[in-house]
Formats: sequence, structure tokens, C-alpha cells
Amino acid sequence: MHPGSADVTSPFTVLILGGTAEGRALARALDAVPDLRVVSSLAGRVADPKRPPGEVRIGGFGGAEGLAAYLRGQDVSAVVDATHPFAATMGQNAVRGCAAAEVPLLRLE
Repeated sequence: MHPGSADVTSPFTVLILGGTAEGRALARALDAVPDLRVVSSLAGRVADPKRPPGEVRIGGFGGAEGLAAYLRGQDVSAVVDATHPFAATMGQNAVRGCAAAEVPLLRLE
């Protein structure tokens, strides 16, 4: 639910841009929180990735515009960028996509 939203029945949704052990650990911790929807996004570059708890989506978004559309369409409340440091393009897309969709972004370092 976005700040100021009148729909209080929607779960708070966190999108974790994953691929790191920290991202999986965060998904595991957040999956235990009641009324919290956790979606982890994996790039799909590994044939058999370690799947974190919660929902998992695999594959790209189609750039910053695609990510913004996904955030709006899925009513994502917040994004955590837990991608590998070498995934610079995804990090840049996260900044631009979250700004366009007005969704808060936290970057794990």
C-alpha cells in the first residue's frame, strides 16, 4: 500500500532485487512478518538459483520504465536493491524506476 492510499486491505509489498546472500536472508526474515508480501526478483543468469522464501520472479523488467510499470501494476510499497555490486545497470534502473513510480528504494551495500 502506498503512503496516502485509501485501500487498507492490500498487503504491504516489498520487492527485493536479489541475487546475493543478503537478499535471501532479508527475504527469509521478511517472509515471517504477517501481512507482508515479499517478492524476490532474480536476474535469471543462473540455471538453478537458490530460491528465497516468498514469491520469486525470474528475469529482467525491461529497463527503468519496465520496472516502474511492474511496481505500479503490483502495487509495490518499497524496493530493496540487494543485487551484486557488479549489477550496476540494474542499480541505475532501480533508482530511475522507483523514482518514476514514487516507490521508496533502499540499497544494501
